[in-house]
Amino acid sequence: MLSTLSSIVLLLLVSVVIVENSVIKSCKAQVDKLDTCMSVVQFPSDCNSGIVNLTDTDYEKCITMSFFWSYPLHNLTLIIKTPFTQQHQPYAIHLDNEQVMSAVSHVYRIFNNQEIDVTTKDKTLTQYSDSNYEIILKFQGPDRLHRYGVNIDYKVLPM
Repeated sequence: MLSTLSSIVLLLLVSVVIVENSVIKSCKAQVDKLDTCMSVVQFPSDCNSGIVNLTDTDYEKCITMSFFWSYPLHNLTLIIKTPFTQQHQPYAIHLDNEQVMSAVSHVYRIFNNQEIDVTTKDKTLTQYSDSNYEIILKFQGPDRLHRYGVNIDYKVLPM
């Protein structure tokens, strides 16, 4: 009886540890400006999901944008707004996919709180603005560090 009780308690403790370690910690990524439309993005190592929101930033005015994701680990979500967002005009972005796919395993489009896998091996990944005139992309990096960083470059085109 005591052995069974000890086993149950041990199993419960292991379950709690597994659940505790699997919690996703989101954080606002640190964005360091290098130039008008160029920056370095990074977030703490204990953060599993960094978020960069371009709303109400100088980057929202950029037609060509370049982010260097420093130490790409786990997930980076990029909320893209452009000059066309404030004008309520649809637009598209052309993402330099060759650079991204060298360090990222998947790219997801977030639309209506749903993640849609838009990963492709094509040289360019094209995405169109939604009804809010924004594009939300999630980049899934590795769980272990494989490289120093990756460039996330895109161009904005009116439709």
